[in-house]
Amino acid sequence: MPNFHKLTPGDYGRLKAYFTGRGYPLCPYSLASMIIWAGCIYDAFFLEEDGRVWFAEHEQEKGGRRRLLLPVCRPFRMPSPAELADGAARLGYREFRYAPQDWLDVVGRGEAEKLFVVREEDGFHDYIYEREALVSLGGRRYAKKRNLIAQFEKAYGATAAVGAMKGACLKSCLDLFDHWERSRGAAMDISKCERKAIANALANFKELEMSGVAVEIGGRLAGFAFGSRVNDDIWALNFEKADIAYKGLYQFLDREAARAVPASYPFLDKENDLGLAGLKKAKESYFPCRTVKSYTLELKD
Repeated sequence: MPNFHKLTPGDYGRLKAYFTGRGYPLCPYSLASMIIWAGCIYDAFFLEEDGRVWFAEHEQEKGGRRRLLLPVCRPFRMPSPAELADGAARLGYREFRYAPQDWLDVVGRGEAEKLFVVREEDGFHDYIYEREALVSLGGRRYAKKRNLIAQFEKAYGATAAVGAMKGACLKSCLDLFDHWERSRGAAMDISKCERKAIANALANFKELEMSGVAVEIGGRLAGFAFGSRVNDDIWALNFEKADIAYKGLYQFLDREAARAVPASYPFLDKENDLGLAGLKKAKESYFPCRTVKSYTLELKD
């Protein structure tokens, strides 16, 4: 059986060529995101063979699930269900995660169901936005966002400063994350993992070609947002945290984060809502141009 290698920040330069072109329109297929979350909830592995790279996730808890992602091919193409079934059996896996709706649309759900049990992953569809819409916030539907930004700028604009996000702000970003978590009233298990992922990202920020913005108020960090490349058209906003004591800061930060996305990316992916009603409402309030469903594929016996 071919040997998988543990995924590390040092593999980014070697593997990023696979992620040129159209690519899969889901944030789990951001190479930088794969790397920074590795070791948080699961361990991540990769295998290069025959013009494609396979990625695997192994949950860290004893007896945890072992799953593949769809292989990323160079040049990009949608693999057939037969290719996936053969690869899974050969590599010792029975399940794929994060199969996007676009893949099902291309191969046909009927064809996929000949070999796999196909299940939608609730809470794991991505929200995709037109970047320019989030920059301009034009029209009546964004009136509340513009009003909150105006309130923030009136109250804090004189002392607020926006700058490029840098890995050097690791400590202050983690301090802000801890403050954000306490303001929610209770710690969540996912927050512990998220904190570790943020630390991984900031420790390897330049190497992973991530970028974003930080907002200081009175010389103190009050909010940050940063992300990474998904494919030639989509940039993912991986993290966005702000001190909720400043009314309108989140809306201000969100606009500045969209402004900071490299202009060559027309779409911004704000990831999924994890099935949380509040998060779903917040993401829908920015009017995504599309949502992309995610599916699991389990080999039939």
